[in-house]
Amino acid sequence: MRLPSSIRYQTKLVAFLLLSIGITMLAGLYSYLSIQNLMDDSVETFQKNYQLANAYREVELMQKEFETYFSTSSSDSLVAFYNHSAAVGSNIEELRKTVTYTERGIHVKNISNMMDHYLQCADDAVRAKRGRMVDNYTQGYADTVKENRYITRYMEKMMSTDLIGSAERYAEISRNVGQITMFNNLLIAAVAIFMTVAIGFFSAEMTRPLSQLASYAQEISGGNFDVQIPENHTSREVSVLYRTFRLMAANIKEHVEELRQKQRIESALSEQKVNNLKMKTALRESELLALQSQVNPHFIFNTINIGAQLAMLHGDDITCTYFQNAADIFRYNLRGLDTNATLRQELENINAYMNLLQTRFGDTVQFRQQIEEKTDLLDFVLPRMTLQPLVENAYIHGISEREDGGVIRLAAWEEGDEIRVAVCDNGKGMTPEKIEELLHVDPEEQEQALRIRKSHVSGIGVDNVLHRLRLFYGRTDVMEITCEEGETCFLLKLPKQVMP
Repeated sequence: MRLPSSIRYQTKLVAFLLLSIGITMLAGLYSYLSIQNLMDDSVETFQKNYQLANAYREVELMQKEFETYFSTSSSDSLVAFYNHSAAVGSNIEELRKTVTYTERGIHVKNISNMMDHYLQCADDAVRAKRGRMVDNYTQGYADTVKENRYITRYMEKMMSTDLIGSAERYAEISRNVGQITMFNNLLIAAVAIFMTVAIGFFSAEMTRPLSQLASYAQEISGGNFDVQIPENHTSREVSVLYRTFRLMAANIKEHVEELRQKQRIESALSEQKVNNLKMKTALRESELLALQSQVNPHFIFNTINIGAQLAMLHGDDITCTYFQNAADIFRYNLRGLDTNATLRQELENINAYMNLLQTRFGDTVQFRQQIEEKTDLLDFVLPRMTLQPLVENAYIHGISEREDGGVIRLAAWEEGDEIRVAVCDNGKGMTPEKIEELLHVDPEEQEQALRIRKSHVSGIGVDNVLHRLRLFYGRTDVMEITCEEGETCFLLKLPKQVMP
């Protein structure tokens, strides 16, 4: 039994209560009407028996006074006779009212007729007695006595039959009362069971959605804000409760997402601040290493400039070019590592550096450069002093240890969202262990290594370049090192978009 969901719990409870009361009242009404019907039958039977018994008694009294009058001729007996005669007449009228087309009704009708005849005989006999008509009242007396005996036997037989019928009727009434009582008990038990089932139904209907809602609340309290809360139309109250709880869960989820987003932003900002601090620290340490590797760089720079001017005055172009390249390199280094540079500036510095090497070592050091022809490629911004340490490393740890020299190759091109720069040499190569050490060194060990390792010109090692690139771009996969077929390559993968 399921009522429409739009009905409120209060309405459902009132409906079930009224239904139970109605069933109980109908059962009580049925029992009352059944018992009342039995009582009416009992009263009717009693009244009929009483009427017959009363008529029998009046006939007996009338006969007694009749016989007394005939034996004593007493006026009191005569008056009493007429009184009882009138009472018998009234009884006859009452009996005739109860005549029905049944066996007993026929007997009652016969008794009424016999009593009429009996009254007539008695009245005729009394008149004859009072008129001193001896023959007539003697015969009338005999007929009256005979009629009285016949009526008495007939009425006694009928009362005996009524008594037996009353006993049977009483037994039937007792059985009916027992059946009605049993029916009432069964109906009361059925109503009790119905009420118990109804209470259980309502309890389950009320507690089941609340238990489900409690489980949803427990999941949300555990951090599962994606729990799906379905519609529930058990009742109007539960529907409103579920709708409100679902709205509250959505608001909590939105608020938590806002807090998480805020936390992520704050974490990113904090991480960026830490990275910036590390970047500044690395730059300061790199500059310190560069300064430590240079003895009064401004003095050296000015001295080189003077040497270049003297070489120019004496017409020594090679010496002049050499000094100019050295001056350009020192000028580029003196700008500091805390400023960025374009790829064009980095390449110009590399060309000056390679001119120094080729002037010093001749054809044993060959340099090949391949730059993709794109106007915006050379304007790409990257940390200053990124390429020179890689070229220095290619020379010092690569081709310088070969008697026949070698080739340093530099290439730059655009690939997807990245700018690729490769510095390769065909020197002695690099072991996989060394490559693993350079690329996957622990940050603390890397910072310690920055204080020790340095190149012969810039004072900056590959570790420093890798560390600064990772801090600058906010990612770790900015460099790949390969050593295949006698060629060692440092490949830089620099994203076009720099993290804020």
